[in-house]
Amino acid sequence: MLYILDVNEGVVVLLSRGDGDEKPQLEIVNTTLGAFAEFVRRLGAYMHSPRAERPADDKARLAEIAAGLEELDPEAFKHPHCWWAMGVAHHRREAARRERAHSPAESHSEAFDRVLDRLDEKGWQHVTGKKFASATGEYGLLTLPDDFTDAFSADGALLRDVDVRWRGGLPSEIQSVFAWEGLVVRVLEDELEDELEDEDDFDAAMERLLAAAHGPQEPGEGTVTCLATAETSDLCRILRAFGRLAAKGYVAEPALWPTTSGCWQRVAERTEDVESPRAVFWNTQSHDTAFDARGDLVDELYLGWAGDREELARTLAETELAVKVPEDEGTTFILGPAAGRQT
Repeated sequence: MLYILDVNEGVVVLLSRGDGDEKPQLEIVNTTLGAFAEFVRRLGAYMHSPRAERPADDKARLAEIAAGLEELDPEAFKHPHCWWAMGVAHHRREAARRERAHSPAESHSEAFDRVLDRLDEKGWQHVTGKKFASATGEYGLLTLPDDFTDAFSADGALLRDVDVRWRGGLPSEIQSVFAWEGLVVRVLEDELEDELEDEDDFDAAMERLLAAAHGPQEPGEGTVTCLATAETSDLCRILRAFGRLAAKGYVAEPALWPTTSGCWQRVAERTEDVESPRAVFWNTQSHDTAFDARGDLVDELYLGWAGDREELARTLAETELAVKVPEDEGTTFILGPAAGRQT
C-alpha cells in the first residue's frame, strides 16, 4: 500500500496495488495533507503511549482522539469501511477488550455499551431504524428504539425492558453476547417455537444453522428483549464461569458453531498449543434445545471440553447448576437445571 498526494486536488490517496490479477484500488483517506499528518501524529502518539492503569481511561482517551479527528476531517469517517474509520474501530475494540478483562461493568448502561462492543468485534453494525428498515439484504445488523436512552436512570440502571431488532444472525448469538455482560434477554417466543419445531427434522435444522453461518439467500431477523430484572439467568451464570476459565487460558465459548466438528476447528484456530488445547464450549444446536426464551436451562446442555477435568468441574460447580462430570476425555460435561427447580 502506498500513500500518495494528489497535487491537483490536494487530497491524500491510499493506493493498494493488489496481487496477481487484482486491479489496483484507490481510496481517499484525507482531504488535505495537513489532516493526514495530524491523523498520523495523534494516533501514533496514542499507539506508542503507555496504557492507562484503568482501561476505562484508555478507552475514554481514544474516544476523545477519535472525536477530534472526525471534527478535523469528517470525510475520513464518512463510511465505516474508510481507512481511518477502520483503524480507529480496531483500537476501540482492543480498548474494549482490555476494559472488559479488567473489571465487570459498573451499571446496566455500561454493560449495554459492552454488548455493542462485543457485537462490533464480531462484525455486527449498530444502525438507525431507517437504515435497518431499508437494508433488508444485509447481515449482522441491529437497531435500538429511538427512546433507548430514556430506559436508563441517571446512574445507569435499566428502568424498563428494551427491544433490540436484529438481522442476519442467530438468536443464540445475540442472547449469549448479552449474557456475557450479565444482561438477561428474552427471545421472541415465535422465533423460539420455530427453532424448536425445526429440531424435529435434523436436516432442516442443519440447513437453517449452516445457512446462518455461511449466508442464506435472505438473512433471518427478529427481536430480543433486554429485561429490566434483578434476577439472573442460567446462561449468565454459565458465562461467568466461562469468563474465569478464559482468564486461565481456555477457549470458552457458548454456541460456538452449528456442528461439534466445526467447534473443534474454531478451537484449533484460537489455540497456540494445538497438541494440548484447553477449551470448553457447546454448539448451536445444544443451545437451541437446552435453553428457554430467557436463557434458563430446560434440558441437558452438552459441553465439549479439553484440559484439566478437575479444574473444569470445580469452576462449573460454581454455577450451582447440576453438573455431570465425564469419566474420561471421550465423554462430555453435562449441565442441567439446578436440583429442585421445576422445568
